[in-house]
Amino acid sequence: MPSALTKWLTSIAFGLLVAWASGGVVNPVMQQAFGLADLTGLAYMAALDRMLIATGIVSLLIGVALVAALVRIPNFRRLIGWGCAMLGLAVLLNLLGALLAMEPGIFNPATGGKQAANDAYTALFFWVLIFGLPYLGAGLALTIGGWVLIRRNPGPGAARPA
Repeated sequence: MPSALTKWLTSIAFGLLVAWASGGVVNPVMQQAFGLADLTGLAYMAALDRMLIATGIVSLLIGVALVAALVRIPNFRRLIGWGCAMLGLAVLLNLLGALLAMEPGIFNPATGGKQAANDAYTALFFWVLIFGLPYLGAGLALTIGGWVLIRRNPGPGAARPA
């Protein structure tokens, strides 16, 4: 049984990491909620400031909720497992959000010609190599590793296998 300080520090570290990673998912949602695609000038700057503050608060609340949930887990390996699983899911959601935010019109040869469409496909290929595959690999490794730790370390009410 680890000390309470170790549990709190580990929970806070996972909370900060997940809050940071959730910003990539929360930020596009807040941009749509605050209507930043339609504004210009001073109205845009005011809405941008409000959106950034709201995004920071939502990300902070996500981190605090995760810390509060993780610190209650008595088994330290299970705590690490849940932290890794939540961080992996946040990374995978980041990747999904980045893919969904791409403008599909750039891949249409009718809008910019065949050369422009080929350039867009080439850029997408390198984006996948540089960002997509590492995010996918890290997200899957964290999520699967976390679930393995959770399954191998049952909670206090679970029966031990014979």
